Amino acid sequence: MHLNPMATQNYDWTAGNHIFERFAAYNFSTQEFELAGLSDWSFDDEQVTLTLRDGLTWDTGDDVTAGDVITQFKLMEKTEATLWDFTESVAEGDDDKTVVLTLSRPSNPEIMKHTLANGDLRIHGYQPVFEEFLDKDAAAIQQFEWTDDVHGNGPFTLDSKNDQAWTLTRNEHFYDADNVGVDTYELLSRQENTALQQGLMGGELDVVTSLFTPPKIVDSFPDHVEEVQLPANWGYGVIFNHEDEDFGDRQVRQAIAHVINRQQVADNAGPRTKNPAPKVTGIAPADQESWLGDAYDSFESYGPNATQSDAAAALLREAGYSKSGGTWRDGNGDALGGSYLTPAGWTDWTTATNTVVDQLNSFGFEFEINSVPTSDFYGAYSESNFAIGAFYWLPGGARSSFPYFPLRWQLTIPDVGGGHNFSDGEHTVPAMDGSGETTLNPLEEIQSVATMQDEAAVTETVQRVAWHNNQNLPVLGLVAKQDQSWLTSDEWDVPSSDADARGVKWPSHWLPKQGELRPAEQ
Repeated sequence: MHLNPMATQNYDWTAGNHIFERFAAYNFSTQEFELAGLSDWSFDDEQVTLTLRDGLTWDTGDDVTAGDVITQFKLMEKTEATLWDFTESVAEGDDDKTVVLTLSRPSNPEIMKHTLANGDLRIHGYQPVFEEFLDKDAAAIQQFEWTDDVHGNGPFTLDSKNDQAWTLTRNEHFYDADNVGVDTYELLSRQENTALQQGLMGGELDVVTSLFTPPKIVDSFPDHVEEVQLPANWGYGVIFNHEDEDFGDRQVRQAIAHVINRQQVADNAGPRTKNPAPKVTGIAPADQESWLGDAYDSFESYGPNATQSDAAAALLREAGYSKSGGTWRDGNGDALGGSYLTPAGWTDWTTATNTVVDQLNSFGFEFEINSVPTSDFYGAYSESNFAIGAFYWLPGGARSSFPYFPLRWQLTIPDVGGGHNFSDGEHTVPAMDGSGETTLNPLEEIQSVATMQDEAAVTETVQRVAWHNNQNLPVLGLVAKQDQSWLTSDEWDVPSSDADARGVKWPSHWLPKQGELRPAEQ
């Protein structure tokens, strides 16, 4: 593991989030943004001005300057980060604490705010290390594993690292170091959920950033183990290889959507923490009705709490498949199914996959579960070495509550380099009003939202692209999850359960730097 956020493979985001300060954060409790490394941000039609807060320094004691941020942003341009979907250039402002982004066109402020407040985006562009990559291609920065001479600007600094743990110590140069009540922060390596659950139960662990824990285990925790639930805007879905002979067929994808009982998937995989998508739209479940408005009822539900066998069978017959011996087969007599890819060790996903495959096979598909290590799981999708499998359908975090992000992500899936092979360009689907067809370029349309100022135009575009998702199913969104984060209060003072401070992801990162997680007086 290493600490270069732009080399996503083997980047340790948990350690990085303690070591590097963020620009801003979204608070799910207040539904407002909170500035962190910034003292101010302003948004004009074609310009965004960021002001770094006074006292923001590297752990060397040197100021974090506009030059550091500009270096980082220019490298993000090489790696095609979302920020550069609508940014034309970046430069220093009136002084070395001000950064000015010039946009290619007028911008949507909400997208800019969510982009900058994305929890994965941290201020890390330490010039003495990163400026050499400005003259190199993207591969150089994406392959750079930052393990030596690591310097951050967050509440903690790197002390040491081995196979078992990162050891961090309080950064005395942090702008609010006097308010940080933790002197040493050890991040232990645990590969399985059960080990983390046992660590909380046995008192080995004080906090866990993110951990799925089923109800029976939660009930067995001591009273001092406290759960913090936050919207994940992430969750279990089905990904298709659109170049596959079977699953590249829209009617086969729609049949699968009709077969899967999403409520049952949620009930089995996490009744306390999973919410089935009410409609299949590509929009996070909690946000669907507010964004789709009067059009909501027009969207196909595919039966959120039932297997719609008749609708699925009709679609497969129309696509040229027939059922014999209880199994759906193609024109050559080959069974419709194959290997269903899923990640090993993701316990709630294992349950979800078992549920989905059982439902599909009961209907007449013939699938076998292929459970593989996480690295092989991502690799198979990146290399398009799959036909169908489990994958998350929302990019996660606060940004996914703004449909631009999930709808764009599902068309390109940058996490696997577009390995699902969904084709660029125009797609024709039935018209929303029930008569005729409509043709649109979904990626081009959703990208246009980034520069829209008119809210009505944004809503109309979101509805059109969501309708395409509903009919064409680039991916199949099944359930979204509530994240579970864990604190302990036997040896630590933590905020009350209704405190707004708990509303920022993640409490284990946010609370110590806010002075809200401190040793309890004995």
